[in-house]
Amino acid sequence: MSFSIQYKQLFKVDVLHLFFLNNGLKNLFLMNEAEAAKQLDGYDLNSFFSLAPTNETLEKLKGYNLVFRNLNTGFAVWTKVSNDDNAFPFIPLPNDLSFTFLVKVKDPAFYNYTDLNLNNLGKTNYFSNRRLSTEAPAFPLINKSGDHFNINGTFTLTPESAAAEQKNLSPAEKINLFGLIKLYMKADIPALNIIAPDGKIVDPAKAFELVFNNRKTIWRYIFRKDPIVKVTDDVKIENADPKVLISKSEQPLTQKGFISIELGGTELPNPSSQLVKPDTLNAKYYSEIYM
Repeated sequence: MSFSIQYKQLFKVDVLHLFFLNNGLKNLFLMNEAEAAKQLDGYDLNSFFSLAPTNETLEKLKGYNLVFRNLNTGFAVWTKVSNDDNAFPFIPLPNDLSFTFLVKVKDPAFYNYTDLNLNNLGKTNYFSNRRLSTEAPAFPLINKSGDHFNINGTFTLTPESAAAEQKNLSPAEKINLFGLIKLYMKADIPALNIIAPDGKIVDPAKAFELVFNNRKTIWRYIFRKDPIVKVTDDVKIENADPKVLISKSEQPLTQKGFISIELGGTELPNPSSQLVKPDTLNAKYYSEIYM
């Protein structure tokens, strides 16, 4: 009698960044299926983030016959299943078993195009299906796939909580650390459980989601000569300097698509994400374009 080794997906985490996935003013989550598929084609979060298990979690994964796999949209963990019933993991997974994954920033321009407060730069973000006892009861849990909730400053740990969660990390694991994803087999709420009460793998496999909104900035156009500006244009003179025009409203930064900003019937170029200047006093951000 022979047995075949089978694996099933235990859980998945998708990381979606709307700078890469929106198309100009069109939001990914408002697109039809074909449009969304086109935007997701070629998306690779590894261009700005790296996701990996901690060294401690790697040992746990091996011990429980689990396999970690990077995806273009995030990562998945697969489990070897029982020979008797493939609805169960090969090795039972205790309710309190947890796995921790490092989220690291790879792109120096990440905060330019990501709608996050620069005051939180360097702090540790925490995404889990259980709340820490050291944080306020309102601290958010990780979102399910399809929730489409944008990551914000509420996911930032206090320095004390961050130190406690990082105590088992090596110095190398802390470099460029943006946050931690920590997932338990049994969550604070049933909707986020990875394992059912009877020990079976949740069907369908649990899928979590981190969504990062693209930053909106005021677009500043710097001209060599004084342009002619009309009240009907999408730009106006900034601070009485006729060579410097700014958009009348904030505009989103996107990698794909084009947003029409007109001056005298001519469309002005869209800025790149490389040159963003914060005005911390007024809580505004500016993208500069030299004409």
